[in-house]
Amino acid sequence: MDPVVHLFGLTDIGNHRQSNEDAWCAGQLGGVFFSGETPARVATFRCATAPVVAIVSDGVGGSNAGEVASHIAVTCIPANLTSRRAALASTGTAETAVRRALQTADAAVKVRSAEPGKRGMCTTVSLLCLIGPRLAWWAQAGDSRIYRCRQGRLEQISRDHSPVGRLLQDGWITEAQARLHPQRNEIDQSLGDPLNSFLPDVASLELQSGDAYLICSDGLSDGLWEREIEQLVARVRTAADVRTVAESLVAAAKQASGRDNITVVLLLLEGGTEAPTAPE
Repeated sequence: MDPVVHLFGLTDIGNHRQSNEDAWCAGQLGGVFFSGETPARVATFRCATAPVVAIVSDGVGGSNAGEVASHIAVTCIPANLTSRRAALASTGTAETAVRRALQTADAAVKVRSAEPGKRGMCTTVSLLCLIGPRLAWWAQAGDSRIYRCRQGRLEQISRDHSPVGRLLQDGWITEAQARLHPQRNEIDQSLGDPLNSFLPDVASLELQSGDAYLICSDGLSDGLWEREIEQLVARVRTAADVRTVAESLVAAAKQASGRDNITVVLLLLEGGTEAPTAPE
């Protein structure tokens, strides 16, 4: 039985920033796609119809137009993936299609960064592309994150491209120590990075009905402890839970910290045959 995907996304400026440099998008390639503003309701799509894509991008550069870089990511990547839908359908060519979509966006950010006022701008990207009922591809550059919650247990799928992230993920420091580390804001992979070669992580994963996937900017992961994220995402069991939990995650992170922009896209895979719906 083909599963359906329920998804919802939203972003918040936080408590201290003057602008929102985060961006997100989600939808079905060649069909309904939305981004930026909070949709009217949870959107539901059938994976077998066409790939379902969700992206979170966190602009880097502050006054140097980080918000421009993140907007390029969430518009350029879906457009490029749409043109490569045939390649995505084959396991032999899907990885290359995802990498080329990211490389195209990387080049687009670098072109725009040559404009006055945009020098040095770049952006993270965390992408999840559900190809069919059992398979997805994910991609990562930077320190936004992709989590999977399966049977109530949270797991970080992506790896942070940062010195502190690697120390944490390899077990050398604790989550508490990572938050106080002097290099906690450094990343070494991003779209448009003028200093490092662009080498995003791209890999596949197997889907199971009942999986919940969270894609978020570091405003969420820096605001909430992982156990708090797990407790909230574990509540996602029906389509109605997707919006409620997404809003709860953002509200909790804003209350706990709110130092940065906060963005989440939350997805639930669920078996069913109901007709797809889209946000009003």
